[in-house]
Amino acid sequence: MKLNKLKYVWFVLILSIFCLTLFLARGRSKIEMRNRIYHQWSQQFLVSNGDQTYVRTTINNDETTVLSESQSYGMLLTVFAAQKGQANQENFDSLYRYYRNHRLEGTQLMSWKQTIKNGTETVEKHNATDGDLYIAYSLIEAAKQWPEKAQEYEGQAKSILIDILRFNYNEDTGVLKVGNWAQKNTDFYYLMRTSDTLPHYFQVFYNLTGDKQWLDIKDKMLDQLDQISSQSETGLLPDFIWVEKSGARVAEANTIESQYDGAYSYNACRLPYHLAQSQDEKSQKIVQKMMAFFMKERRIYAGYDLQGNALNQYQAGSFLAPITYAANSNEGNLKLLQQNKYIFTQDLPLDNYYDATMITMIALELF
Repeated sequence: MKLNKLKYVWFVLILSIFCLTLFLARGRSKIEMRNRIYHQWSQQFLVSNGDQTYVRTTINNDETTVLSESQSYGMLLTVFAAQKGQANQENFDSLYRYYRNHRLEGTQLMSWKQTIKNGTETVEKHNATDGDLYIAYSLIEAAKQWPEKAQEYEGQAKSILIDILRFNYNEDTGVLKVGNWAQKNTDFYYLMRTSDTLPHYFQVFYNLTGDKQWLDIKDKMLDQLDQISSQSETGLLPDFIWVEKSGARVAEANTIESQYDGAYSYNACRLPYHLAQSQDEKSQKIVQKMMAFFMKERRIYAGYDLQGNALNQYQAGSFLAPITYAANSNEGNLKLLQQNKYIFTQDLPLDNYYDATMITMIALELF
């Protein structure tokens, strides 16, 4: 009898050790996967030039394009990587210096595009709202990561936010414009980029500044998305919408960027990530309606019209990664997590800055 009990104890002990080993191995493999992804991304897209670093979006030896969007993602990814022990403060400050050196004259906003060719740099004289929103948020996160420099980082974030409200805010509708160039005397004053709706960021901006205008912007931009979401069974949102006093409507093809301006394309694909970040009731309502559509799809393609018809017959990390993040936030959508997690197990698509960046962002968030 004692022998049988002893055998049972040994069996339970060995089984426990095996399960613990398996659990630790799985955790270790996720960490190794995350670190590999960030290493590949940083090696391919970060370019150091003296004491500053930029994020290139083109793989071309003759000409390099840098965007405020790419620079902001670089700053944010570096903070996330530092939180995981894969980057340091100097890495962040080098990217930060590039931003500071490419601010528009008289503002704290970054030039939306710089082109480097034959050693000569051409700098666009306008901003893009999304890039400056991400830069401000990255500085707030950097202040938490490196508190000894928190005063500087938070001070700079506040200055950016003041200028966003000064130059990128539509006083008629209470939402953010696509850029400082979309003035009242242009055709684009009432145009809104849906992916500029960042409810979690807006809450953080309010927490930092105490300015309730950020809460109002959050509510009003979510209201516009909710209006558009309610107009279709899929809940899919387009890249751009018109926001007018009479309400929101979908932008037409070729309004500003491409034939897919009125479709769920390469701007709106970020929305599942940013909406799922927020616990705001309206944000969750909008994202869960979209996720219900994706749950019915056997394969998620790179873009859809608002009725749910695929625009392309290929997949892309910039679409799959945000959906995977949103799926991880809700147990009812775990099928999507299992279905699309392969994007993290394979090598990054190093010929595509946007896909690679979205995959890296979500990998650093999830693992």
